[in-house]
Amino acid sequence: MSRALEEQAIRVARAHLAPLVPLMEDPSVNEIMVNQANNIWVERRGVMTKTDIILSETVVRAAIKALAASCHKDEALTLDLRMPGLRIAAALPPVAVNGACLSIRKHARQQLTLSDYLEQGAFSPAWPASGYSPIARPDDAETAQGGEALMQFLVWAVESRQTTLIGGSTSSGKTMLLNALVAAMPDSDRIITIEDTAELIVRAPNYVSFESNLHKGVSTRELVRLGLRFRPDRILVGEVRGYEAFDLVDAFNTGHSGGACSLHANSAFMALARLENMVRMAPEAAGWPLPALRAQIAAVFRFVVQAARVGGMRGPDEIIEVLGVEDGAYVTRSIFKKRNPS
Repeated sequence: MSRALEEQAIRVARAHLAPLVPLMEDPSVNEIMVNQANNIWVERRGVMTKTDIILSETVVRAAIKALAASCHKDEALTLDLRMPGLRIAAALPPVAVNGACLSIRKHARQQLTLSDYLEQGAFSPAWPASGYSPIARPDDAETAQGGEALMQFLVWAVESRQTTLIGGSTSSGKTMLLNALVAAMPDSDRIITIEDTAELIVRAPNYVSFESNLHKGVSTRELVRLGLRFRPDRILVGEVRGYEAFDLVDAFNTGHSGGACSLHANSAFMALARLENMVRMAPEAAGWPLPALRAQIAAVFRFVVQAARVGGMRGPDEIIEVLGVEDGAYVTRSIFKKRNPS
């Protein structure tokens, strides 16, 4: 993109997004997140708050179109570009399920010194309170008995940011279970959902939902990469089917723990094997030695939950904990296993 086009794009975008300009010029604002025209958030020094700014869907779309035109992507449904001092990610319907959305990340204008870190308290031996206190992990023996202990275990897994893989057959309740985990996530978290058919129900105040559209050339893999530009606390993928598994494992292993994804599998252990196969579909993973790949997956996914349907009842059938990899094989232990009906 030429400098002249960049400047023109910024001028046009600023004109459309005039109410956001004071935030763009505020040195305390790190990121501006337009989830929807009437749901706009800012991040200041790591704390996200909702603004009272309301735009129209028309002006948000117009701003995104102007930015896309500046880099010759007039018809693109997704956008990820750099401009002087800014990193901008955006999406338009139908990929953006709830309306046009964008995230404007501002590069720091001031270079911090080590003394600045010291004065701000960044060298403290403890992080500040996160706003909620995760419960202690329930006793494994009690969890194995199911009931309320199993529910408390899943609450603990969500609150302590354990990344979870959910397996199951068609109509086993994978999405239903993933929705239940989403409902347990703190309202302070920013959630990004990615699906090929939008089914997840998110009631969190700060979230963005994406839906892939292969007819328009937008794959789930592209949306996983785009989602990283939208300042996620948690990334949820409704169904992993192919190449995107590589990007998802990479995302979860680079500071985005606490998310979850689902896939088709016949058992909790086979869910790990199926994930391996999908990761290896990506050209980048073609030469990845299997033990190294398994070590990466084990480092990302602490628990695998297998969903099942028996009669009209859907729910967790099995939960395993992934302890690591030894001699190239997964080391796991059973946390919960439902007994067959007698």
